[in-house]
Amino acid sequence: MLLIERGPGLETKQIKTTYSTCCGTALVILNNCKVPVSNVMGKEGDGFKQIMYNFNHERWLIVQSLIGQGRQAVQDTFMWAKQRKIFGKALIDQPVIRNKLANASASLESIQAYNEAVTFDMCTAQGGTHNPRMGGSIALLKYQTTRSSWNIADDCVQIFGGRGITRTGMGAKVEGFKNYVKYAAVYGGSEEIMAELAVRMAMRNFPAQAKL
Repeated sequence: MLLIERGPGLETKQIKTTYSTCCGTALVILNNCKVPVSNVMGKEGDGFKQIMYNFNHERWLIVQSLIGQGRQAVQDTFMWAKQRKIFGKALIDQPVIRNKLANASASLESIQAYNEAVTFDMCTAQGGTHNPRMGGSIALLKYQTTRSSWNIADDCVQIFGGRGITRTGMGAKVEGFKNYVKYAAVYGGSEEIMAELAVRMAMRNFPAQAKL
């Protein structure tokens, strides 16, 4: 891993995204760029390990943000369903709306419980987050959280209707959550990578002779 200062041979250009410019997503072009040996961070050849070292924390943090935003979205959706009147009745009086609220709530509480179990394991396992078996557990937690959150966001937006896709007003939190879910499903490792990692980690200690 190298610390490269701005100078001859280095060119950067901002890449616009739908989430945030503060993340610093950019095109970086290195053309005959010279870097002093003193700018090497860690050991040569260990750059990939250094990047991977941070991923467990990052993925866990993404889960916390998703659950928090999801809880706010479900709360706002409950309040909206109670106050929104259609033909003289509140939305929540409709069975289909109550069904969506139940689905969203059950999914949210399930990933909350899963998160607490994995977090407890992180705090008590030898080596904490970097315990050899934690990578798969955290990856599977992130996978389940993003998949469940997508369904939660869908239910909330459907109940809010047009307000669920507005960036201001009563539907703002739901609209923001709906967008964030898809970002979270990609950064920190896509869902496909999380599923692959979790199963590969599980197979490491799987008995070679096990069969039905």
